[in-house]
Amino acid sequence: MRKLVCVMSTLLLSGMIMGCTESNTTNPVQESTPPTSQPSIVTNETATAQDEQKALDMSLEYKKTELTVDYADYEDTLTVEGLLSKGETMKPFLTEKNYESYMANRYATLPLMVADKEKALLHPENILVEIKESKSDWILVEYRLNLVLADREGQQLKNIPLSGDITFLQDQGEWRIQDDTYNIKDLQNIAYEVNE
Repeated sequence: MRKLVCVMSTLLLSGMIMGCTESNTTNPVQESTPPTSQPSIVTNETATAQDEQKALDMSLEYKKTELTVDYADYEDTLTVEGLLSKGETMKPFLTEKNYESYMANRYATLPLMVADKEKALLHPENILVEIKESKSDWILVEYRLNLVLADREGQQLKNIPLSGDITFLQDQGEWRIQDDTYNIKDLQNIAYEVNE
């Protein structure tokens, strides 16, 4: 049995060596990169002023839509139907890949959970957006805002400063958000805080 294992190992090793040797003696194959949906980073052209303005306008509208919670009945917002509805309002802003991630990671639920936890209405104020960097196929927008938590009478309960970067890509001929990175921990700490 031991002899059989040695013979099989030798044959396997020989085959691997022969396979490697043969592939080196054949004509080299030209390498080609598979097509991807990722932007080409080799371009040096900047986005047009019109595209940059679209990205700035969309950033404002996106953050308003994402962070505004003005529902009277919080229990309805945390139902499956309410969450799917919130996700649908975000869909026009996001690339398909980012939308799937947005829903899978439950980012749509975060403002709703904060509103429910604080029994507050949410709305962003003093939103400042500016182009951080741009190329012909992607735009990076930097933003800062104050997320105001207020009671039903409009009295401010809290003010949470948020800041981050939004990455826009061309998606089916339209500018869409591929990524939104910001200090999300501040919201997560409120949403997932355990009251004892």
